[in-house]
Amino acid sequence: MKMKTKFSGILTLLLALVVQISFAQEKTISGTVTDDSGLPLPGVNIIVKSTTNGTQSDFDGNYSISTEVGQSLVYSYVGFDSQVKLVTASSSMMNVTMAEGETLDAVVLTGYGGATKERKSLGYAVTTLQADEIENKPESDVVRSLNGKVAGVQIVGNSGATGSGTNFVIRGRSSINGSNQPLFIVDGVPFDSGTNQQTGFGGGNTVTSSRFLDLDPNNVESVQILKGLSASVLYGQQGRNGVVLITTKNGSTKNLNKKFEVTVNSSVYQTQISNLADYQNEYGQGADNTINSGYVGNWGARFDAGLEVSHPYASFGNLFPEYDGLKIPYVAAPNNVKDFFRTGLGQSMSVNVAGSPGNDGNTRYNLNFGYTTEDGYIRNNGLTRYNIGLGGSTKLSNKFSFNGTANFSSTRVNTPPIAANNAGGALSIFTRTLFMPRNLDLNNIPYENPNDRSSVYYRTDQENPRWLSNYAGSEQKTNRFYGKIGASYEMSENSSISYRFGLDTYNETQEFKAARGSVTAPYTTG
Repeated sequence: MKMKTKFSGILTLLLALVVQISFAQEKTISGTVTDDSGLPLPGVNIIVKSTTNGTQSDFDGNYSISTEVGQSLVYSYVGFDSQVKLVTASSSMMNVTMAEGETLDAVVLTGYGGATKERKSLGYAVTTLQADEIENKPESDVVRSLNGKVAGVQIVGNSGATGSGTNFVIRGRSSINGSNQPLFIVDGVPFDSGTNQQTGFGGGNTVTSSRFLDLDPNNVESVQILKGLSASVLYGQQGRNGVVLITTKNGSTKNLNKKFEVTVNSSVYQTQISNLADYQNEYGQGADNTINSGYVGNWGARFDAGLEVSHPYASFGNLFPEYDGLKIPYVAAPNNVKDFFRTGLGQSMSVNVAGSPGNDGNTRYNLNFGYTTEDGYIRNNGLTRYNIGLGGSTKLSNKFSFNGTANFSSTRVNTPPIAANNAGGALSIFTRTLFMPRNLDLNNIPYENPNDRSSVYYRTDQENPRWLSNYAGSEQKTNRFYGKIGASYEMSENSSISYRFGLDTYNETQEFKAARGSVTAPYTTG
């Protein structure tokens, strides 16, 4: 009897442990995070409370996270009120709607020249980003620095090359035959953000920049994005795709507590190709398991067969005697594509001088200088930009005030030809590189004729991609001036009269160059 009693007690204990273990099992919770209007929110932080376990919602607002029954999920996003959801035994799908964290008496820029309204009186959604969310980021493009920070917008680069254009689209605002870009307004002045496409340059194979590349992210005080149909009422047809209001530090009206202040921002970052195909290294150049040195495809013999082949330049003995008739092992060059690309270096520096002389705060000034340089992950792809700006305001009397800004930028972008293919006579580094034979050691063979500098490659009907990166490409130079002057006279406590004049003008020069020596007309030596 005693043994039975003891066994029964042990069995009860085991059952209790099983029950406790079952309650501690992990659950996978998934769902979608949206805003009040039903638009998905990308980049929302979802954290298991009091732990380091977390994830983020994807571009469509979807998420999935492992947790346990009884724990809580905390949802947080810049500009929105955080939410906490308890995980229960029946929880599996948890869709969350987040509301913007609004301060009812907040003042929002709404119109040209700095017109304002209280946020609570607006009939459309407004997202505001401050300087600390934009400056010192690894981006030379002010719009790309907003990526992942604003709900309901799509920010996509035209290519991964440094200096390439950017598409900025507010979801729900699209046109089949027109531009989808919103209207940009900088310090109260409409700002041309268009992309001037290059035509007739080797089949459209060059990088073109969107003109908001001329703005220095480190000189931005705030960005406000106006969404919704009602927002376009203030701006007419130009604002049909939404409005982006940018206030620079030169055009800021923020009160200064210091008579003199110097701020230096500096950042260094790297640029790398985001991803490459997962190349096989079992079969080499040729077809039907047979080596063919003229093929682009990799359906030849296996590399482990212990074979030898002629060097790619074995027939170029008159140019390279060291390769004349040379035989080399038939082996893979596993990193031939990866090693063609490089890790580029980008750096930006900005010096801002601000002050408010006197004790009354009636006068303020701001001077900004910025320098940005960025090397892309492709050789001879780079960006250089200089920015200088001055702004200020003064109250000449109790009723009369004056303000103004003046900004100059000089931007230069260089890029080799990067067409998606070589159709129509286009020159393309990517076509020549991404599909080359797996046994071609591209980075350790010559790319130019030592006599006339023409291209040398394993195929005489294709350019060597290293030659293309050195001797072909485009250069885009832009000098831009934008600014404003304004005066205001306060007629009474409830009325005033204002005058504003704004200017935005730029000169853009596009050049395409290709040295003779290509095998693609009209760039041949013939």
